Amino acid sequence: MLRLCRELGYRDFVLAAIRPRCWNDDLTPWECPGLFADDAPFAGKAAEQLHLLESEIIPRVEADAPRKPEQRVLAGYSLAGLFATWAAFTSAAFGRVASASGSLWYPDFTGYAAANEFAREPACAYFSLGSKEARTPSRLLRNVAQGTRDVVDLFEARGVPTVFEQNPGNHFKEPALRMAKGIAWALGR
Repeated sequence: MLRLCRELGYRDFVLAAIRPRCWNDDLTPWECPGLFADDAPFAGKAAEQLHLLESEIIPRVEADAPRKPEQRVLAGYSLAGLFATWAAFTSAAFGRVASASGSLWYPDFTGYAAANEFAREPACAYFSLGSKEARTPSRLLRNVAQGTRDVVDLFEARGVPTVFEQNPGNHFKEPALRMAKGIAWALGR
């Protein structure tokens, strides 16, 4: 990811890659049934993950950084993209959002976004989605294209400089490049 961002022209920044303890639980804002019959439900522990990020991870990363950052971009792919988007309504710690192939299919998320104000209006927001992501047997995942469009429209309607990029392929095509493009765009704004 860092190499790709540098290839896109961004060299002077700190990248902190965080791996949550449990992807499906720590990046989801509220509980939700699993995608398929045998899947465990999503636990909805995003608030705990955000607290850990704000109270421990950010201070530790910034203490080791060569200088205090001018901006923070919260970026994520898939459920982490949902988390980054949700955090814009919950935390003032980040000024920019990048959600690549974000799980904006998540039940009630677009309603949540419409009903809530930003914790801090983002300076910009980047969203991307693969052209084939809505083609899936999961009834929940089929909503990803509409959910993404709804969230992009909401950010734009609220005056946030927003870009939406359609990428060829499904959810698993070039995730690192998609993420790097989102981070580079957010840093360049």
